[in-house]
Amino acid sequence: MKTLENLLSFLKAPYRAESYTNLRGYGFLFLLIVTLVVVVPYALILEWAGMDQFDNIMLELLENQKWLVAVLAILVAPVLEEPIYRLHLDLKKSSIIWSLGLSLLLINNIWYPLVLFWIYLIYLLVKVDRGQTLNLKFVVYFSAAMFSLIHMVNFREFDYWNYFYFVPLLVGAQFFVGLVLSYVRLNHGMLWAVIFHAVYNAVLVIPAIYFYEP
Repeated sequence: MKTLENLLSFLKAPYRAESYTNLRGYGFLFLLIVTLVVVVPYALILEWAGMDQFDNIMLELLENQKWLVAVLAILVAPVLEEPIYRLHLDLKKSSIIWSLGLSLLLINNIWYPLVLFWIYLIYLLVKVDRGQTLNLKFVVYFSAAMFSLIHMVNFREFDYWNYFYFVPLLVGAQFFVGLVLSYVRLNHGMLWAVIFHAVYNAVLVIPAIYFYEP
């Protein structure tokens, strides 16, 4: 329960630990279960509400290239996304620059989340360069929002003009996961954030690969 208390305290008022500690064993498993308990029912509710009507590119990959999904989700995504969306949370100038540079790798036809993210990172860079204080809660929550929005790339030919109000619902689970990963990053370090991200994706993707039926 200590892990849950720490997570809830972080969500209310994000903080950075004075020194990172390892996240393993019971703490790792408990945090993973908490995340899944929120995300899985949320996904089922969206499906029940008919939100699965949107063409998700991941479904196509599951039909034709199952193991590519595994490689992308378990290996590529955590290694790429964590430095981009979580490295800068320590508010160091070098970390912000790395996040900004690596984010260029995400350029695709869904451009608006990246433009917002670049503006946000440049804003942080200017503030840090001037020695000004930043609100860590804003940084953590805005970063999680940007992390969730980039997942809209999964939805092919989504009609933003007519269904813009669906966007927060479609990426709500990713937003929560982004907050959990921010907690891991700021309390246990980047390596544990990458590991947690990879294990979380594996728990969701591997069963999908084995049991998915078109």
